Amino acid sequence: MKFTFIDYSDIYFERIKKTEKPRRRGGKFVQIINEATEKEYLVLSPKELSIYHANIIERFCMMQKIKGSYNSKKDYFTINDDDWVVVGGGIWVIDEDKRRLELSGASRGYGAFAAEGLKGKILGSGVLSRYSILVNGL
Repeated sequence: MKFTFIDYSDIYFERIKKTEKPRRRGGKFVQIINEATEKEYLVLSPKELSIYHANIIERFCMMQKIKGSYNSKKDYFTINDDDWVVVGGGIWVIDEDKRRLELSGASRGYGAFAAEGLKGKILGSGVLSRYSILVNGL
């Protein structure tokens, strides 16, 4: 399965806020898979940009041109394409000075992410190859 690491920090801090991206920041993330194409995505979003995990999924779908819709409370976003599966989500913290990314927790709406093998996938993506990755404290 092809793995893609996405961090919306640049979109939020540099494009929307027009400020420098903090070297230490955090927020929520989701893990999404396209079963038809065998592609997996780990999508991080700063806490200031995404109140709910659903906000990350909506933005991802909008950028990928995938149809979806919110529930009436606007706290859960459903992808309207059976090829796409939201595995789960959690919270993240990155410290660029210490070269460390921490992933943990679970999404209330989408459940826990698939932690097994995730560290290797992130390191293998080349984006954070010289970082230490902690997944659920390990």
